[in-house]
Amino acid sequence: MSRTLEPGITLLTAAEIRVVVLPIGPMPRDTFDAYIDVFSVHRHVPLNATQSFHQGGPKSPFQHLPYKTGALHFRFLQVDEARRRTRIADLHQQRQVLAVLGLLHCPLVEDLLAAHSEFERASRQWPEALAVRCCAFEPSSSHLAANTQKLNDLMIFPAALEDAVLKASVSSVKLNTYVDSGDFLGSLAQIEEGLRKLNVNDEELKEKKRWGRLQKAKGDWSLLAGSPRDAFEHYKSAMELSRTAGDAIWYGAAVEGLAHSRVLEALVTARRGPSSSSSTSQHRPDVAASVTMGVPSLQAAPAAAAVQTDMTAAGEPAVADKALLAAAAAQTLAGGSSLVRG
Repeated sequence: MSRTLEPGITLLTAAEIRVVVLPIGPMPRDTFDAYIDVFSVHRHVPLNATQSFHQGGPKSPFQHLPYKTGALHFRFLQVDEARRRTRIADLHQQRQVLAVLGLLHCPLVEDLLAAHSEFERASRQWPEALAVRCCAFEPSSSHLAANTQKLNDLMIFPAALEDAVLKASVSSVKLNTYVDSGDFLGSLAQIEEGLRKLNVNDEELKEKKRWGRLQKAKGDWSLLAGSPRDAFEHYKSAMELSRTAGDAIWYGAAVEGLAHSRVLEALVTARRGPSSSSSTSQHRPDVAASVTMGVPSLQAAPAAAAVQTDMTAAGEPAVADKALLAAAAAQTLAGGSSLVRG
C-alpha cells in the first residue's frame, strides 16, 4: 500500500480537513507567514464551538458527535502543496482540499470588492471544496464602508458535510478510478480480472462494490466531521461489503479507516475521563481498554478573550487583534458564513 502514502501522513491524518490558504492581493511574505502561524494555533477546533451550526435531528448522518470532548482538525496548506492533487481521492476523501481560505492584508488593498472577486477566481481551482472563507485583516474605515452584503454566499461547513453524506448515492460511486487501474494495482489487477471472470453474476458483484465504496466514503466524511464512532460503523460495513465483493484495495482502506476511528475515539475517551466514559466503554469496551496513560489529549484552541488578554499584556495589541480574528475565522471556517472583518 506504499502507493497510498504521502509526505506527512500519520494515523491522525484521516481526520484532518485540508484547507488551502491563499494570499489575495499584495502581501509581504513575512506578513503571510505571520497569518499562517496565527491560524495554525487554531488547527483543533472543539466541536462544542460548532454545535450551533450543526443541523442535528434524526436525519443527521452523525448521531454520535462527542460535543464535550471532540474536535474538528484542520491541516493548513499553502498553494504549491495544495496544487499537488492526489490521484486517489476516490479512495480517501480526506486527501482532497475541502476548504479554501483567502487572506487579505487590507493596508495594501485599495478595493475590497475587487480583492474578493480575485479570491473567488482563485478558489475555483478547487471545485471540490465544501467551504470557502475570505478573511480581511486590518481593514480601514473605507474597507468597512464597502458594500459587502452580497458576499454572503459562503457555505456552512458542518452542514456541507452532512449534506454530502445525506445526498451520497450508490449510483454516483465510480468503479473505474485510478485506484482500479493497472498502474496502481500492478499484478493485483490480473488477479482481480481473473476473479471477475469466474464470477457468474458480474452485476451483483459491481453493486456490492459500489455499496462498499459508498460506506467507505461515509466513514471518511464522519471522521472529518469529528465523529469517530459514526465512522467506525461505516468502515465496519465497508469492510464486510468489500470483502464479499473481492474489492481488495477498498477493503484494505476500510481496515485502515477502522484503525483511524479507534485511535481517535480512544483520544476522545481519554479526554472525557473515566467518570464520564461509561457510554463509550459499554458501546465497545476494547476501545476504552486500549487507552493508556501515554495517550496524549487533544488541546482545544485557547479562548479568544484569553489570547487577547495575554498578548495585550505583552504589549502586542496588533498581534492580539490578529489572534482574535484568527480565532473567529477558525470558528467560521467550521461553521460560519460571512466575510470576516476586523
